[in-house]
Amino acid sequence: MKGWLFDVYPGDGDQITVCVKTVDGDIKFFNDDYSPAIYVYGGRKDLKTLKAILEEDENAKKLSFERRRVKLGDSNRSKVLKVVCKMDKIFHIVQKIEKSGDYHNYELYNVDIPQAQDYLHENDLFPLEKIKISALPKIKFEPLESAKSVRYDLPPLKIANLSVKAKRLSGEKRFRGPIEKINLSVDGKDISIEGANETERIIKLVKAIRKSDPDIILTEGGDSWDLPYLAKRAKLNEISNRLILGREPRPLRERRSEGTSYFSYGRIYYKPPPHYLKGRIHVDVQNSFIYQKCGLQGLIELSRMTRTPLQKTARSSIGSAMTNLQLYWVQRNGILIPWKKSETENFKSSLKLLEADRGGFIYEPGTGFHKDVGEIDFASFYPTLMKKHNLSPETVLCDCCPESKEKVPDLGYNICEERRGFIPQVLDPVLEKRRKYKKLAAETRTEEGEDTYKKRQKALKWILVTCFGYLGYRNAKFGKIEAHESVTSFARKNLRKGAKIAEEEGFEIIHGIVDSLWVKKPKLNISELNSLCRKIKKETKLPISPEGKYRWIVFPPSKENIRIPVVNRYYGVFETGELRMRGIAARRSDTPKVLAEAQKGVIGKLSEANDRGEFEEKIREALKLVESYANRIRKKTIRAEKLAIGRKLSRDPGSYKKNVKSAIAAEQLEEAGFELHAGQRIRYVVTNADAKNSHHRVRPVQLLKRKKKYDSRWYVEKLLETVEEILLPFNYTKDKIKSEILEKGKQEKLKP
Repeated sequence: MKGWLFDVYPGDGDQITVCVKTVDGDIKFFNDDYSPAIYVYGGRKDLKTLKAILEEDENAKKLSFERRRVKLGDSNRSKVLKVVCKMDKIFHIVQKIEKSGDYHNYELYNVDIPQAQDYLHENDLFPLEKIKISALPKIKFEPLESAKSVRYDLPPLKIANLSVKAKRLSGEKRFRGPIEKINLSVDGKDISIEGANETERIIKLVKAIRKSDPDIILTEGGDSWDLPYLAKRAKLNEISNRLILGREPRPLRERRSEGTSYFSYGRIYYKPPPHYLKGRIHVDVQNSFIYQKCGLQGLIELSRMTRTPLQKTARSSIGSAMTNLQLYWVQRNGILIPWKKSETENFKSSLKLLEADRGGFIYEPGTGFHKDVGEIDFASFYPTLMKKHNLSPETVLCDCCPESKEKVPDLGYNICEERRGFIPQVLDPVLEKRRKYKKLAAETRTEEGEDTYKKRQKALKWILVTCFGYLGYRNAKFGKIEAHESVTSFARKNLRKGAKIAEEEGFEIIHGIVDSLWVKKPKLNISELNSLCRKIKKETKLPISPEGKYRWIVFPPSKENIRIPVVNRYYGVFETGELRMRGIAARRSDTPKVLAEAQKGVIGKLSEANDRGEFEEKIREALKLVESYANRIRKKTIRAEKLAIGRKLSRDPGSYKKNVKSAIAAEQLEEAGFELHAGQRIRYVVTNADAKNSHHRVRPVQLLKRKKKYDSRWYVEKLLETVEEILLPFNYTKDKIKSEILEKGKQEKLKP
């Protein structure tokens, strides 16, 4: 049988369920025997003792000694104890090992590998791979395409959108009432889900999904609301066994887990418990970073590249995707995966730490208006440096090459010359596929094809973005801080080298950050930028190209001190007319939609200018646009939802000590029956910023009754602040803007 590997997940007993979408469009299920194995490393005597203990445990199906590479840098294989476990008894075996008297003598490996991934790795398969499958006497797979392919075909996928709305009830728990409405659409066609009561609606939904038979169900917050809410209402109506949304006859159950809140790069995130379907794919769009950024094509590409089931990929962070890519490589190369990372950072003196603990190089921007500016960027800078200089956890400061010819700049770390690092090998296929996708996107003649290739390459770009950060992440399976420091050291050296070449060629450096330079030269043209890039590439042996030539670019100063520039905050327009904005309100996720729209509108009007003189003339026209937005806010012709502020809760709602706006909104949502956690995003509208009663100051979007209930004075002030942010270099403060467009030069109070 030919088809596509649609999904893989643990089945009953010691089996894995393989779901295949055939070339005829049918879905077929196969069950394959599977038993995971963990590995224990230790002294020979200790391992024999442990083997004798585990032989008495029926959950250890098979025990044997093997020789494996325990560490990344190991050239030789070591003797380890392989323990084949019953599929759901891995941690029972682990606990038994931990309780043994000699636990401190053991190191455990391959303990926490997701079983579906382990099965894919073991059989060298990847999701949505075209295969030929035979089921007798044992399942065999024959690949019909390569993981390296960029022109692969996907099966026709039927897409459904599902949302569930609760009926409002009086009292505090009004959002825990019965289902009021279920919206279901399949391939863009709405399907009516109606019924005399809640039970009928739930059953009708199940029947509609079974009849329309979608492959993928998309929800907006389905993990945290729609599916658990459906499961809860089905349970209350005593029809839990009939709530089947997947293709397998397994009812959707209410999850007891509350999800997890976690920190990443100084920010807190919340991950709700996943609600997977059997035989269908459920994607919670709100909980899928990669779907939001790259759509279904990007999600599928990432799933194929990391060899992770689609539903899991949809909920994975990009860092997890990078880890999954690494797991496949080490497993296919016979290296064990540590359960608990034990490698510590090398000792450093305070002076050495000061030299090493630095990020990428930055040239502070020259604030204000600039013309004749070009931007040049090193392509995939950090990944390319890792590949070029063989930077990997096991190659930096290796034991075999203490006197290596190449040393890490400034730090003097040696780099292995005997072996190629595993990080460069992991990145090779990602870099190559992304290069091919970019080429195909430029060559294809259809908009659909161009969009497909762009989304796929963008998904791969996110892996490349995180590969550097995970080298220094303390919980990364294969991280090492010295390798992380080495990458930034090489990056600083090459950016400085690029800047020096630019200055030798008569350019002025007006800004530089990590992998990009903004260079200025009178009457600059694109051919001069291309020539500069060729010279830098020849000197550094790194790919670099022009991002574009700006008609003009503005670097706003800090609001606190106009003499201080702000790194990575700018706006401008390329000669092509394309706008470029970074770090300003229009790009920040917490900015109300209308205010972001207004700021973009102002920049759009300014983009019509060709030089500073025209720019300053256009400011007058732009301020008229600001005045129109201010009048709409004052007259309340804008719906409150468009003024909603989005904020992430930095802690659990009950632990806030001050009545900040997000805390007040979170408290109101909890009183209404919503369950909130640190890291979750909420949206609220400022209704009366100065109210003595804190509950009157803001209102969550979900609890808004009046669509025009908001504090117009407060929002006008915020509008002026967003305009001040981009016009401050031209002496347009908030007060001056208010005077010119609202008070018309008169000193009078602004009335809402």
